[in-house]
Amino acid sequence: MLVWKGWGILALIIPLVISLSVGSALDSYYGEYFYKNSAWAMPLVLGISSVVVFIVGYKINSKPGKIVIDPENNEQIELKTTHSMFWIPLQYWSVIILAIAIWMYIANIELIYK
Repeated sequence: MLVWKGWGILALIIPLVISLSVGSALDSYYGEYFYKNSAWAMPLVLGISSVVVFIVGYKINSKPGKIVIDPENNEQIELKTTHSMFWIPLQYWSVIILAIAIWMYIANIELIYK
């Protein structure tokens, strides 16, 4: 089950779309299964997509909220939409995606799982 709030689903969609488009471009240029068999292509694309997720997440989560005044006690309340997936703000998913990319690269060059 996926749990997201606002545009938090972009943490999944952005890497998926970038990976599929760059993967098909690399396969058409270098030959079939290059993207899948290369040790560096998929981790590099995930690293690039983590930067895109951070930029998008930072921009949409840093928008100011709407200030309303409670008529009972004249207290100011800020109403703001947060964009998160699994209760993690969108821009922080870039760190998780980057960690997965680093793990994939290390596993692909066989420093672990020999």
